[in-house]
Order: sequence, then structure tokens, then C-alpha cells
Amino acid sequence: MSSREGEPREGDAIAQARADREATDWLIRLEEEPDAPALRIAFAAWLAASPANAHAWSDTAHASDAIALALAPPATVVPFEQALARRRQRHSLARRLFVGSAAAAAACVALWAGPNLLDDLRADHVAPTGEVRAFHLADGTQVKLAPGGALAVDYSDGQRHVRLLHGNAYFDVVHDPSRPFRIGASGTTTTVLGTAFEVQARGDAVGVAVRRGRVRVACDTAAPVAILSVGQTVDLACAAGTELHAATPPERIASWVDGQYVATDRPIRDVVDALRPWYRGIIVARGGGLETRRVTGVYDLRHPQDALSALATAHNARVMRVTPWVTIISSD
Repeated sequence: MSSREGEPREGDAIAQARADREATDWLIRLEEEPDAPALRIAFAAWLAASPANAHAWSDTAHASDAIALALAPPATVVPFEQALARRRQRHSLARRLFVGSAAAAAACVALWAGPNLLDDLRADHVAPTGEVRAFHLADGTQVKLAPGGALAVDYSDGQRHVRLLHGNAYFDVVHDPSRPFRIGASGTTTTVLGTAFEVQARGDAVGVAVRRGRVRVACDTAAPVAILSVGQTVDLACAAGTELHAATPPERIASWVDGQYVATDRPIRDVVDALRPWYRGIIVARGGGLETRRVTGVYDLRHPQDALSALATAHNARVMRVTPWVTIISSD
């Protein structure tokens, strides 16, 4: 039986919810690359694809204005011409987004996407926001992929090779001396025989921490090389030629698997960054206090809004929820 006139249909609600999530993704990508022509074309095609998309973007743009207001410096008296110029600059992105026709954009939309989306298309396993994805590889190796992570697998020709395209992953590798297990990430290769460890791909750097066993971490092109055993970690940036070693209790490695972030004398911003992949929306962080104030504690990643509130209460920060999917945390 069809719905009565004027009564929302379930399919419409699902489509609108999906459009709302996509609008949030577009906001993030457009803020990261506001002058990318291909991205603007793809966005225009998405916007013209359905009324639900247009409605979702209208709400998102309104929330973005609220964020811009929250991030603005204290008000000062300025000449009218200067104030007008600032307003025009603030809204220039919105004007640029709608240049061009939707028909031309639709022809190009399949060719262009954000960098993480392209990685996801190449991946064999992807973990969505707020969810740890656990699975086994063909040899029995166990993998736990943190929210937002993407992993490609290549077990052809008798090899065991995976590539962490972005995000964090925890591996419990089945011992096989004849086939070393190799993980590629951020220009490095980590080689093991049988061990349990975490890898974090961070763009131009990689972090590795060993919970059990021993691993070798090396840049693909040149030194440095790091050999790690239980409780040892390294942050390796191959392009810069730097490596930072540290020690940590093995039980704290990959604590996100259990939905926890353990902070030991870390800046507030580190905790906020750890919560981002678990938050279904946008977290905006502002203020020098997020860098200078340091925290120690255990935070529940599965409830990021509650964790932000607890963090703010304990460390004199402020949290403002602009919409159900946009939260601002600030500390001067």
C-alpha cells in the first residue's frame, strides 16, 4: 500500500540520510581543495543529481557559515570597504562551486574523486566511520582495521604482501618463514615472520608499534631502517629521513581495537585527532590551548561526543555542537 499524500516515505528518508552524509564528505573535501577544478565539477554533478542532495547541501552550507562565525577572531572596528571585502572572500567558495552546468559535470564525475575515495576503490577492505573491521587473510593472519582505514591485499605468486593505503591497522601474523609477511605504507615496507603489531599510515610518514615478536621497518628508497621488538615503536618519515623511537607498554598498542584511546602526556589535539574517525560528522578544533595543554587518561572512542565533553570539562576547553554532525572544540 502506498503512503498517504504528504506523508514521508521510508525510501525518501533513507535517501535524505545518505545525502546528508555525502554533503558532509563534500564539505570536508571542498575545504581541503577549494581551488581544484575537477573537484568542483564532480561536486556540481552530485548537487544536480537529486533534490535530496540540494537540500542536504543547503543545510550543510548553513552549518558551515556557523563554523566560520565560531572561528572568526574577536570583532574589531574596520572600514566598511574592508568589512565588505572580507564578506566577499568568505563566500567566494560558495560562488565558485556553482560555476558550470550540471550536464557537463555529470560527464566528468566518474573521473574525479577525493584522494581517500580513490584509495577505497583500490582497497580490498575498508572500515567505515566508527567501526573496527576484523577479518582473516587467506593464510589465517588476523587483521583489525581502524575506522577510516583501507587495505589492499596481494597474495599472488606465493607472496604475502598487503598495502595500508590510509588509516591504522593491527596485524596478528601467522608464522611462515618461507613467506615473509610484508606491509607497505607511506613509502615504507614492514617485514615480519610471525608477530603482532600496529601500523599507522599518515601520508608522508608511518608509525609502527610491536606487541609481540620482532619486525623490520625500512624505507622503500633509502635509509633509515629500524628493527623493533616487543614494546618498541618508531615514527618513520622517509622523505625527511627522520625516525623517532619510543617505548610503550605492549598492552596499550592498538588500544583502539577495544574502542579506547590511551593518552599519556599528549596534547589535547592528539586526543581530538584520535576521535575524528569515530565521529559521524566533522570535529573542528581551534585555539593554541589544544597544542599546549597536555592530558593523560583513557577515552572511549565509541562515544566520541561524550569523550569530547569529558576532555573539555577536565581541561578547561569548550565544546559547541553546531548540528548533530558538526562539533567545535576550542581552547585558548
